[in-house]
Amino acid sequence: MRKRFFLGIMLVLSSLATKAEGYSITLNWQGIGDTTVFLAHYFDAKIYIDDTTKLDQAGKGAFTGEKKLREGLYVLYLNQKVYIDILIGADQEFNVSTTIASPHTDIRISGADESARFLEYQEFLRKSTNERNQLTKQFQEADSLQKIEINKKYEETDKKVLAHITSEANKYPGSMYSTFLKLTQAVEVPKLDLDRKSPQYDSITWFHYYNYNRDHFFDYVDFSDERILVTPLLQPKLDNYFNKVLVQSPDSVIPQALKIINRSKKNQNVYQYVSQFLINNSLQSKIMGMDAVFVAIADKVYLSGEATWADTTILKKVAEEAFLIRQNIIGKVAPELVMENISGEIESLHQLQNDFTILLFWEPNCGHCKKEVPELYEKVYSKYLNYNIEFIAVNISDNKKEWTDFVEEHELVGWHHWWDVSNQSLFRYKYNVKSTPLLYVLDKEKKIIAKKIDINTLITLLDTLLKK
Repeated sequence: MRKRFFLGIMLVLSSLATKAEGYSITLNWQGIGDTTVFLAHYFDAKIYIDDTTKLDQAGKGAFTGEKKLREGLYVLYLNQKVYIDILIGADQEFNVSTTIASPHTDIRISGADESARFLEYQEFLRKSTNERNQLTKQFQEADSLQKIEINKKYEETDKKVLAHITSEANKYPGSMYSTFLKLTQAVEVPKLDLDRKSPQYDSITWFHYYNYNRDHFFDYVDFSDERILVTPLLQPKLDNYFNKVLVQSPDSVIPQALKIINRSKKNQNVYQYVSQFLINNSLQSKIMGMDAVFVAIADKVYLSGEATWADTTILKKVAEEAFLIRQNIIGKVAPELVMENISGEIESLHQLQNDFTILLFWEPNCGHCKKEVPELYEKVYSKYLNYNIEFIAVNISDNKKEWTDFVEEHELVGWHHWWDVSNQSLFRYKYNVKSTPLLYVLDKEKKIIAKKIDINTLITLLDTLLKK
């Protein structure tokens, strides 16, 4: 498995701008007493504690501080099963009351209009969810005609929710309440005026919806407002867009990643968060070739000197990883290799004339290699023997006897067996050889088609390529 490193999101939210008035939140939690309650804020889909209070026997306590809290979504946290979301905006002197029997429905807030409106919004969502649940039950028992009517009611409910969110967000511009609501909004794709009977209806519709979502997905997100970080909404929104909405190819992802990074530059904290999310996301991706996204972000942000938050250790890791990836990005011509073969002769990768090249890096002492190299010969080389495909097996160890013994024992005839014990070809750096076995697939021009794939994926790929 490829070794990976991850850039931890170490954004220090305490550095966000705050005013000096302080905060005072009194709490009356009926039904519990002599208990500790935590006040925590959301960040990166997790919660972080800001303050604690010990309730007296009557369930009363208070959170107080000399500096204002960051505006955002907070949690009154009792335990893993009991916690309540509250929104904290500009007004930070207010009272909260609730009960242990029904903490979410009994909660009341006085003294902070934004916080109270957020509770009303939550209640509205609960009622809308109940309506949908009732419609779902009716749908399961309905006949075909009734289902048509129920679907219409579904749409009406969704429109009502959207209209309410839009109205509330527009009614209180600039507030944390408005900022939060806008983060919850999804863009509505304009309907396409096209006859469903058209033979190209499906493809045209797909492109219409894809292109609109690609260009407008973040229309309601203000990347200059660092308060969006103090919510649980930004991280899943970024995740959904870059891992589900966009076509998963570097050519599709890179332009949009750089576009969002540029939009976030107006606020240093948001810029840091977005950049770190996207570079980490590219490293964690299981989609082949997405390491090109890492290189693009590394060049744009980290290696350009713009990542002022990154220390020398992080910058060094980014530079090293980008160096190892840059030479073997899918679509590029594979770096030249000039090596000694098993008979002591010199051979060149680029001088081989063939339709496809399978390039394998392996070593005779590797446990996985002992199993997979003979399997590659049997399942792949033997299957495509009549096609113009060359197999190059590069032994990365320095023990010639173990190498030759393995080749002879498993009768790996017909392959180009190479090695470079002195590493004059710099193959480890050119092909990012950190573990074995490691497979590359090259086309006729020696461009990289695929890399770091298993045998089953290789077979599927060759079947597809050879049918063209």
